[in-house]
Amino acid sequence: MTAVGLDQVRRLLDTPPPEPVPGQLAVEAEEKPPPTCDAGRPRCGAPARLYPAGWRCDNHRPRTHRPA
Repeated sequence: MTAVGLDQVRRLLDTPPPEPVPGQLAVEAEEKPPPTCDAGRPRCGAPARLYPAGWRCDNHRPRTHRPA
């Protein structure tokens, strides 16, 4: 780059960023559906939580995690 090009880049870096619009998110966020049980065929589809075996509902959770 030439000296003129470097001066332009330095001035651009020294300018403050534009003011954000109030209430506007930086990135539009998508709402994800809640996790569902992926056990069985067809899939169970009940609300689930994550176990080492995958997303499981109360009826399909692994035996090692069931209360005695």
